[in-house]
Amino acid sequence: MVARSLARRMKELERQTCGAKKWHVIIRRAGQTEEEAVAAYEADHGPIGPDDGSMLWVIVRKPNPRPAACVA
Repeated sequence: MVARSLARRMKELERQTCGAKKWHVIIRRAGQTEEEAVAAYEADHGPIGPDDGSMLWVIVRKPNPRPAACVA
């Protein structure tokens, strides 16, 4: 009985949008501009809507302190 009630309430909550924005996480890799990163994201996931939110993550590689020849 409780499980059925919980399942029904979960379905109702999942159906509601509550005005929440859809968020997109965009990863900008080394050598990419922000525009290129957004274009690559949209090519894979579809266009970002005008009311959607987005977060841009910039991936930065830490430079190797020693050249590869010195690593044992």
